[in-house]
Amino acid sequence: MYETLRFDVEDSVGWVRLARPQRLNAISPQMVSELGAVVAAVRADDSIRAVVFTGTGRAFSAGADIAELVGLSSATRFVRFLESIQGVYDEIEALDRPTIAAVNGLAYGGGCELAIACDLRLMAESAKLGVPEILIGMLPGGGGTQRLPRLLPPAIAKQMIFFGDPIDAATAARHGIANAVVPDEAIERTAREWAAKLASLPPLALASAKMLVRAAGNADLRSGIDAERQAVGFLYGTEDGREGLAAFLEKRPAKFRGA
Repeated sequence: MYETLRFDVEDSVGWVRLARPQRLNAISPQMVSELGAVVAAVRADDSIRAVVFTGTGRAFSAGADIAELVGLSSATRFVRFLESIQGVYDEIEALDRPTIAAVNGLAYGGGCELAIACDLRLMAESAKLGVPEILIGMLPGGGGTQRLPRLLPPAIAKQMIFFGDPIDAATAARHGIANAVVPDEAIERTAREWAAKLASLPPLALASAKMLVRAAGNADLRSGIDAERQAVGFLYGTEDGREGLAAFLEKRPAKFRGA
């Protein structure tokens, strides 16, 4: 079904593997379209509780496929490509399931922007994040100029965008943009462990948590607290809410159904 990526569902976890290893998983218009199709498939399948994005081969993604972008016939078509990649990354960010970027190698340009559109980032020790577009007279066009300053100290975000220099995994962890750094050989195993844990948790509560954390960056404190109260009140009345309370009192593991 897909030519530029692989999509599999294993134990309630969706695995999205960018699959152009001969091009370091460079992001083409076709890959953007296929990523959009994957997001739609996940949204339509309630059995998928978490999603992992990773790369095949030695890179997460080297960014946009410059050779294909140069071949676009007009500025209008280029802007449409930017609209499509921004739209897909927005959909990933807004997905009602938790997402993990398992950054197995370099993640530059659009690859970095895909990683920062996810909720959590695991990085292999040798991995790097970067937005080098300034070096070719451009700027990040997949949300990088907006998401990086929200995830990093502004001065570090400016340094990355202004100079185009990447940061390594240790630096990413130090500045809080990486949740954890693991040995290269442990990146997929750790992603599986994290995704399995997320898949065992109550889906409605996770979706509400995503909504509330996102609102915290856009709303004033009082509005956010009001939204929190309404969300927690809603969760109290769900089957999962009742199951969680009962399991706690009965000292047994809870079984959440997403209802």
